[in-house]
Amino acid sequence: MKCFYCKGKMEETTTSDFTDLGNCIIVVRGVPCHKCAECGEVAFDLKVGERVEQIVNALKGSMQEVAIVRYSGEAA
Repeated sequence: MKCFYCKGKMEETTTSDFTDLGNCIIVVRGVPCHKCAECGEVAFDLKVGERVEQIVNALKGSMQEVAIVRYSGEAA
């Protein structure tokens, strides 16, 4: 797989995803991704992106100012 931006080699790894909802920040750690070895661009597979969205939506009602959770590929 090649990077969309610089055409460098994409490597399988994990990353942290940060979502700022205005009233709180949600950090999902250990998210599987493809990361460019040249420019650092990160890309998620469709299923991973959907799962991150599910995790964020589940935490939206939280009264916490910052939520840090570990990625889980299991359905909520």
